[in-house]
Amino acid sequence: MIEIKLTKIITGKDLAESFEEEYGSIENLENRLKKDSENMQLFSDLEDWKFFGKNPDDEIEDTTTIITDTLTLTNLELELLNFIKNEHPQSIRELARMIQEDVSNTQRRISRLVKEGLLELKKGSRNSKVPTLNYDKIEIAI
Repeated sequence: MIEIKLTKIITGKDLAESFEEEYGSIENLENRLKKDSENMQLFSDLEDWKFFGKNPDDEIEDTTTIITDTLTLTNLELELLNFIKNEHPQSIRELARMIQEDVSNTQRRISRLVKEGLLELKKGSRNSKVPTLNYDKIEIAI
């Protein structure tokens, strides 16, 4: 079993904005919590929203953990993740050009990394897919 911890640093402002996007307003969240007072996620979100609304510059480590038996990362894939994080290619085709690799090979690597949860693909211009690494730190425990 392999444990992968994906960590991104976000500000209190970013967290409060994500709560606003999800719940609409603090009042909406409070009303949902009144209806479902046992829901610890709602309670936690409300407390965090109130705190970080007053402390927008505080930073938070947001960690997601993936547990898998199938992860096999080569040095090339680790370099690819680092390259995407630092160079911000705007499409898989552009990434392939930047690393001087065939597009189909790059697509295959990207698909595997997306499947493992290490990358996301966002919509780019003209139906392109933009590989995005939204994490500041990836820890792999074997």
